[in-house]
Amino acid sequence: MRRLLGTFLVGAGLIAGAGRLAAQQAPPPADPLAQGHEFERKGNHAAAAEAFARVLATRPGDASALLGLERSLDPLGRNAEILPHARKAVGAVPNAVVYPILIRTHMAAGARDSARAAAEAWAKLAPREPSPWRELVTAALQRRDRPMARTAIDAARQRLGREQALAYEAAQLLAAEGDWNGATREWLAAISELPGHQLTALAALTPAPERTRPTILETLERERSLDARRLEAALMARWGDPLGGARRLIAALTTPSRAQAAEALTQFADQLKALGSPDAPRARGLVLEELAQRSTGVAASRARLESARAYQEAGDREASRRMLGNLGTDTPVVGNAAATLIGVLVDDGKIEEAERKLAELRPGMLTEDFQALNRRIALGWVRKGDLQAAERRTVGDSTVEGIALNGRIAIYRGHVTDGVTLLRLAGPYAGTREEATERTALLALLQPIEADTLPELGAALLLLARGDSGDAANALEKVAARLPVEKGGAELRLLAGRVERLRGEHGSAERLLRAAGSESAPATAPAAELELARLLITVQRQAEALTLLEHLILTYPTSALVPQARRLLDETRGAIPRT
Repeated sequence: MRRLLGTFLVGAGLIAGAGRLAAQQAPPPADPLAQGHEFERKGNHAAAAEAFARVLATRPGDASALLGLERSLDPLGRNAEILPHARKAVGAVPNAVVYPILIRTHMAAGARDSARAAAEAWAKLAPREPSPWRELVTAALQRRDRPMARTAIDAARQRLGREQALAYEAAQLLAAEGDWNGATREWLAAISELPGHQLTALAALTPAPERTRPTILETLERERSLDARRLEAALMARWGDPLGGARRLIAALTTPSRAQAAEALTQFADQLKALGSPDAPRARGLVLEELAQRSTGVAASRARLESARAYQEAGDREASRRMLGNLGTDTPVVGNAAATLIGVLVDDGKIEEAERKLAELRPGMLTEDFQALNRRIALGWVRKGDLQAAERRTVGDSTVEGIALNGRIAIYRGHVTDGVTLLRLAGPYAGTREEATERTALLALLQPIEADTLPELGAALLLLARGDSGDAANALEKVAARLPVEKGGAELRLLAGRVERLRGEHGSAERLLRAAGSESAPATAPAAELELARLLITVQRQAEALTLLEHLILTYPTSALVPQARRLLDETRGAIPRT
């Protein structure tokens, strides 16, 4: 019976396979238009072009076939073959289909006069439309034929009687020609016609050469429109002066309506959020504060809350507390504001006050939100050096983040084995990416150490967590001296060397990093040599850095740091731009 069943299954499989093979070998549809689309889908451009041409031989007015033929001929480099079909289609196919094909095809073939003649013929049929000239400009720019693009723009402006016609295309042309001031004026004209061009203009002007930027800003400053102020502020922010841009925009919002001002401020705040410059959070706080003053009700409260968060990120806790006052009665906003205030208090070192505020909020909070703020307070106690108070806050927190925090506290107490166990239990994904990265680095530091307890190491790491980097580096070096190089000594010297390098103590950093680069600790040596190479480059000792990087690459070819070393080597040699 089993053999019969097996035979049946094999037979069924063969029948199914034969069915699939027959389906795969089935001929394409009989309709030439459907055949063309099927061949095009499969990438058989020659067969597709032939099928579309058959359709046009009997139906010259088939727009789908005409466009399909253009698409199929282009990758074959046979664009000119469409011209007879396109000429026959004039009058039978919509003008917006056939004339662009004629313009594109003539420009691709270098027949500039024929391309312009096609645009002229189209313009006669649509004298009030910019489309014929826009198509000619676009085709010319694609072929890098700037004179033809300029001719088309001038013709459009003369025929349409509008000095700002095709401003979008003119801005692109002038930027390509290096006339950034002219491009700026054209972008303003394009924005006035279609406000959606604001972001496009910003993206197009941002790469302007640094030497041209002051003149661009002067050009924008001479314009009195809100569009100019918005573009000016955004460019200032991207070019390194977000605070100046924020102040310039706010000063310009004297006459616009409330809706216009709110839109301008909201968009600029969003742009600032994407910037990584140090002044961007403060500028965002300033802009959102202005938005709050121009808003009412819940919208005003939410703007104040976001402003407070931005000021907190910028380190301006006084401004953050100011914005958190008088937020209104919207319950979610008030709750979020209180949570933000707790963060501000912790950052200020006012941990007891943060605890009292959290106790007030506890009855109406979700457990997850309460635990997150509780951990924030615990970290505040860690930064104050009070591990007992920190542990008190984390009692009963069984989340992976809580386990990870308890692991760190155990390590600060010197309980190496217990701390490592808890960190491993928490896993690599608890908390934010920064927290996960820090936890992974801490595990890598501790894993070579065989001692179960090491109070001196815990004390040194606690100094580092509290921001006392100078004393931490000294303490780490002392602990490293007591450990074998391959069992934690090299790792601790590497960490101490990194701390000293960040402090600008180049002499002690070099000494520590050279000691950490011992071949007796092959897991640590590549990282130490890479860090030392960066230090040598910083102090203008490139030749030594090159030798060190070459040694790293040749001695530790399987290290995960080799790609970084190769890139730094190429950058130092000038083979690639420095990042």
